Amino acid sequence: MDDNEIKEISKKQEEILVLIQKLWRAEKWRRFWTVFKYVIYIGIIFGAFYFLTPYIEKATQLIQEFQNVKNPQDLQKIIQQFQK
Repeated sequence: MDDNEIKEISKKQEEILVLIQKLWRAEKWRRFWTVFKYVIYIGIIFGAFYFLTPYIEKATQLIQEFQNVKNPQDLQKIIQQFQK
């Protein structure tokens, strides 16, 4: 091998190294944005659960009250209680 061939190989290796570094940088950012996206999704889910918890509890309580109704007077009391 002469000196020119060695320089060409060295230049190509440097170009390949630059491309590999760019690929790794892009992969790091892709991982970061993927994790960030999932953190946002989990945050939205917990936020929605936190916001909806009082309504869910009230609905389950209402269902339990309706299951315990034995006469129309009890039903009327339950309806008045939940209208407040």
